[in-house]
Amino acid sequence: MRPISLCALLAILCALAAKGLQANAADSSDEKLLLSFEETEFDKLSKLIKLTKAPGKTKDNKPFVSWTIDQLGQWNLFEGNASQGKWAMKIGIARKPDPKIYDFRRIPHALPIPAEAVDYYGHFVDNYSVSGGNHLHTGGIFRRIFPVDWSAYDLLRLDVRCEEGDHTIRVTLEDEEIAPPLVRNVKAPVGKWATVEIDLREAERVRRLDLKTMATLTVAIVASDAPLDKPTTALMDNLRLCRKTVPATLPVVRDKNSLELPPYYKASSKSVPEKMPDLKPDRSPLKLEKPFVIETGPLASVSYMGWAAAYDNQNLLVGFGGSKDGFSLQSTDGGKTWRGLDGGPKPTMIPMPYLDHQNARGDVVGKRADVLVLADMGCNGQVMASPRLWARKFTFTDKGWTLAADPVLVDCDLRHCNSNQSIIRTADGRLWAAYGLVGRLGTNCINVRYSDDDGVTWKSSREGTCGVIPGTIHPEKEGVGFGRYTFDEPCLVPFGPAIACIWEEWGPNSINLKWAKFDGRRWSTIEEIAQMGKGSAVFNRPYVHAVSVDGKEIFTASGFREGVYHYRDGRWQKESVKVPPGARLSLAGNKKVVAIAGQSENADRRKGPFVIRMWHRMADGTWSEPRELAREELPLSGVQGMNELRPGLVMQAYAPPNFVPIAWSCEGQKWIKFLRVPVID
Repeated sequence: MRPISLCALLAILCALAAKGLQANAADSSDEKLLLSFEETEFDKLSKLIKLTKAPGKTKDNKPFVSWTIDQLGQWNLFEGNASQGKWAMKIGIARKPDPKIYDFRRIPHALPIPAEAVDYYGHFVDNYSVSGGNHLHTGGIFRRIFPVDWSAYDLLRLDVRCEEGDHTIRVTLEDEEIAPPLVRNVKAPVGKWATVEIDLREAERVRRLDLKTMATLTVAIVASDAPLDKPTTALMDNLRLCRKTVPATLPVVRDKNSLELPPYYKASSKSVPEKMPDLKPDRSPLKLEKPFVIETGPLASVSYMGWAAAYDNQNLLVGFGGSKDGFSLQSTDGGKTWRGLDGGPKPTMIPMPYLDHQNARGDVVGKRADVLVLADMGCNGQVMASPRLWARKFTFTDKGWTLAADPVLVDCDLRHCNSNQSIIRTADGRLWAAYGLVGRLGTNCINVRYSDDDGVTWKSSREGTCGVIPGTIHPEKEGVGFGRYTFDEPCLVPFGPAIACIWEEWGPNSINLKWAKFDGRRWSTIEEIAQMGKGSAVFNRPYVHAVSVDGKEIFTASGFREGVYHYRDGRWQKESVKVPPGARLSLAGNKKVVAIAGQSENADRRKGPFVIRMWHRMADGTWSEPRELAREELPLSGVQGMNELRPGLVMQAYAPPNFVPIAWSCEGQKWIKFLRVPVID
């Protein structure tokens, strides 16, 4: 035998080593442990997430170790009865509410909730149950403790041991966009360990679950054969990812039901045109007069919630907030008298749990001048997705405005309160809604939804997703904040075949005015309109006001920037008009663009006197000199406090052809003023 050279020997050894490494890598990748629930593991996790360790005892004196996870409640570990190792986590039951009634803790009335939304989200309506250790939930911390990319694996497995009776274990998964979440309800036997198995490949195929961008995992009990008067608990252990080739050592239980979306979550096929009332509008020319002073009795403000709406010269509507709830008054005689929607002398109450951070102002939409207001209808905690965002709708008829008896569910994706909205009606009758929120990663993003049945049901702008505008999810490196209130505040305008969305994006070092276009199927790449340096808190929420002309031209004003930005023929440019930051824009009829702003004449703009001025865009593209509309010695309401707020001035974005309705309120006053602002032909 010929001797082997040193080089050849080294080559053989390197090849064998490489082959061994490949084999080890393949073996190790067949199964990946996510959580073993051992104490030593939690010691390591404490370096990645905020954890507080404390001993505890159950009512029957059984010891356990509680790990409190920031904003996610407790994960309670018990020793001595595990499927592997020494420790297992105990979970409890999240009971399903009545599908017809959704009771909030903090408000004294109930809301109707669609059965399909209950099926996907209803078990987790009580976020306070999280703090009692009833759930394994990972919102906001998932990517700090788990891999984001699961695409190499076919199955998710976890071991469970039911106590007291056979339980139904719910496993909920989300990637960055999927909605409703992937839900698997698996019935597991009492008194013995079994393996719950989720087919990730089926979820990828049927629901388009993106296994490369995983975002949340929730595990809880949602049903049980145990008596209602008994505790309902289970132990869970050995959470892991596997390939199909890995055999399970315990009996396997699965959910065999279809993953197909029910019709409630599927895109609608046709919008319903706006039905105009059987009423001839009075659009005769007006002259600028003194504002109507509407006595409200208690203190009133249009800062947190409020609007000025008009169908014609005679039919006017104003909305405003009191100390707790919202209110509305209408006039059918051109502002001479104001009455509730029932014709009585008192304002119509709009039940709202909070007016500072759980509802938006309201938007006047369409030629009919309907009004929609988004509200959280009760905070109910944070972190978990649940039926949270609701709409109140005022519809104009030939007898005036009517308020729908019940609010309508809009979205379940919010993980916290929100206080912003932009709602428009496009020419085909479709309603569109956009709002900034804290999403499943614990960072800001923007969702867009639509309604083709006049606001009865709301669909995601992209079927099977939460409706998020791609690219608006803030990166986690900017910080996870389920408690923050600094949402992006989008503004929608009709554009092209569908809509465009414009917003000011807050960054660590700059504030960027951005926009994206939607053609009804997909969003364009986000583009920058203008940039400025790092801004300070301002008193001009919502930060963007915009209108479009014929779905082709767009005019935009911002709470951070002076002037008006104009889009036409594929290009943005700044108009030569010095309207102050925070100016509101309106399109009267279909051609007349108006800007209106309230300006303090005091060095401190939060103080009076305040002057309300108007700028009018002429037919040749130039702007008029500012015209004074009204003057108040007191400051406008809501210019300081929580959320760096919304000054007490509102106006109708798409107004009648002959005037723009505006309303305002001043600090500490028991009146609202309403003005019909004539436009120049």
